[in-house]
Amino acid sequence: MSIRERNAIAGLGLCVLVALVTVVVTVDIGLDLAELEVGVGPAGAKTVPTGEPAPSFSLEDLDGDQISLADQRGKVVLVDFWATWCGPCLQELPHIQQLHEEYRERGLVVLAISTDSQKEKVLPFVDKEGYTFPVLYADSQVQAAYGVRGIPAVYLIDRQGMMRFQTVGFGPGGEEKLIEEVEKLLQESDQVSAKI
Repeated sequence: MSIRERNAIAGLGLCVLVALVTVVVTVDIGLDLAELEVGVGPAGAKTVPTGEPAPSFSLEDLDGDQISLADQRGKVVLVDFWATWCGPCLQELPHIQQLHEEYRERGLVVLAISTDSQKEKVLPFVDKEGYTFPVLYADSQVQAAYGVRGIPAVYLIDRQGMMRFQTVGFGPGGEEKLIEEVEKLLQESDQVSAKI
């Protein structure tokens, strides 16, 4: 067998291996490839335009209590859709915790909405990592209302309940941009309070 034939067979074998791993991972985490776009979310999801009212929701938290967006009126709200199996989410969550700790006294509320299909994995994960922000269990209607097309997906809502910023994914510069947007909303709120 020639070197060219061996390389062709090796290349084909690698392609088959990658395809099998993709199928196994997809089945393991319960995704339907037909419904996905880039990222991890349903294809064709429509996002909420900036400047429009944020979709209302009431979801169960880790203690079984209902937490509603309406109850947060008058505060800046950071809504973060995430999952325990999502690599970028795991990189992002420590930064969300820092925002929660640094800005909650100024009126920032973090609502981290877990999209995990297996709820029993969420509480042990949150406890192990020491996250202290409220964690809620997602439902498909809320995800659809927000147009979640990938995770992590972060939405910033101002004190009047209007959508002001949204981003999908987490990468270099992501945390700085999020801090900048949170600061901007809190400063706007501080300026309005000072005028009253």
